[in-house]
Amino acid sequence: MNKHLREPRSFTDLEKIKTDVKRMSREARVVFSTTHGPLRTIVTGTKCRPTGVYNSVKTGHAQPYESQAELFFMRQCEADHEVVAWLAQPHRLEIFVEGKKLIYFPDFSVLYADGREEVVEIKRDKAREVFGELATKLERAERIYQTANVGFRILDLSDLRVEPRCSNAEEIQRHSRTHFVRSEVFWLMDEACRDPSGTIPFARAAEILGGGVVGHKKLCAMIVRRHFGLDLDARLVADTPVSPVST
Repeated sequence: MNKHLREPRSFTDLEKIKTDVKRMSREARVVFSTTHGPLRTIVTGTKCRPTGVYNSVKTGHAQPYESQAELFFMRQCEADHEVVAWLAQPHRLEIFVEGKKLIYFPDFSVLYADGREEVVEIKRDKAREVFGELATKLERAERIYQTANVGFRILDLSDLRVEPRCSNAEEIQRHSRTHFVRSEVFWLMDEACRDPSGTIPFARAAEILGGGVVGHKKLCAMIVRRHFGLDLDARLVADTPVSPVST
């Protein structure tokens, strides 16, 4: 369903998209951006909260955020090698209910390496914010997404501040624009293949890439670009296993 995340790669993919859309058409309609980027790119409102644009290397899009929680989620998507693609303000969902049309703009859609697609709603405090009409709308949206085999989650700051994931993601993504060359990727892959575990310790990988700050930054940039990956939920230390990513 989330055509902005991946174009149909085969006739089978295209037929699946057509089937998903047909299944949804009587209950809802999904509107995408013609640019395949965020549908809403202008941040508006009168609330006092952090807003801005996150320039994503992984997606190649300038992604708008409207809260600190959304920014945390963006950083974690950028650093997580299991996330192939992600998009803020991905589409508009129009839900038809008894002759009326409910409009829902999800915060994010995410495509994972195992093929799963997920829509994510971000709140500061979901226990306090999700109630009444909003809760009803989100429940209806979740049912619609389920018919298209798309997952749905609501996350808030308590979910996104969990350590060490939050700090690991912040450290990795902030070096995303560091330059490296293809031959350096091959060096690390060769080293990992020589080890029975198929991995290479973080410190050793950084050493091969020049050591010190430079090697550290290059490795982080490679992780963002999904050449390599590591467990964001484990403490980042010298012995942290780094593994090549199969694409």
